[in-house]
Amino acid sequence: MKITVRYQSRGGNTRAVAEVIAKALGVDAAPINTPLPEKVDLLFIGGGVYKWDADQELKAYLQTLDAKQVGKIAAFSTTGGMTAAIKRISKAAKAKGIPLCEHTLCMKLLLQGHAGIGREGGHLTAAQQNEAREFAWTVANE
Repeated sequence: MKITVRYQSRGGNTRAVAEVIAKALGVDAAPINTPLPEKVDLLFIGGGVYKWDADQELKAYLQTLDAKQVGKIAAFSTTGGMTAAIKRISKAAKAKGIPLCEHTLCMKLLLQGHAGIGREGGHLTAAQQNEAREFAWTVANE
């Protein structure tokens, strides 16, 4: 199975989660502006929540998805408490006719590494890393 991980991250939290997911599955994580090299069976897509919604860059990326190139999407997000990015990813997958994995990961980090207030992100606790690994393994074995 061909698996890849793409993420949008401002403060580093979503990048950190993406890297844990990718490492757990033996693949690389890359920003969403990195094109998919070939058709993938499973695409993990993650983004943060900013001003109660997904980032504009993530929304634009979701519009470029093609059901001929992506078999299934697994959505993940980092947030202070909202699921807006997961909802955006899910809505885009449905609109493009791309199946969405049953399991999603919405890691609520509150102000941990909040880009809007200048905190450096990307420092996940051991429990958060375990949560991301478990998500990756669960989805990859769905």
